[in-house]
Amino acid sequence: MLTTIFLVLGLSYFYGGAFGQESDTNKKYDIVLLNHRYNNVGLFSAEIAGEILNNGTATVKAVEITAIFYNDQDDVIGKERSGTSPYSINPGDKATFKIQIFDNVIKDSVSSYDFTAKWKDEYLFSSYFTSLPEAEISDGNSGGGDDDEDGF
Repeated sequence: MLTTIFLVLGLSYFYGGAFGQESDTNKKYDIVLLNHRYNNVGLFSAEIAGEILNNGTATVKAVEITAIFYNDQDDVIGKERSGTSPYSINPGDKATFKIQIFDNVIKDSVSSYDFTAKWKDEYLFSSYFTSLPEAEISDGNSGGGDDDEDGF
């Protein structure tokens, strides 16, 4: 019985709440999408450029941003992903990402997209995941976020 209690307590130490997230009272990991922009960059490609903030209290590494694309019937038509620069993001620091889109089905049919972010703790031991807000594709081919001096 003592072994079972130790195992349960040990597992709860290594794994936070659902999907590895910490509870709302502990903001150890909190990735925030600051801005993003969908750009047609030519006949054969498009991209989403954006910026995230580590609003938590711990360093995150190996952050991967995935864009999930939807058509006007809200059907998933594709996914693309990219890492961030820099690779390691300290608390309070920002990182940029650029997701390249070469798939013509996505380029020709996308009406909206949303994001997920996954990352590892600073020791590359545990993985974490969160969903980020949805964006519409406007006539100007940009979605979400504010335009600022960085071109987002």
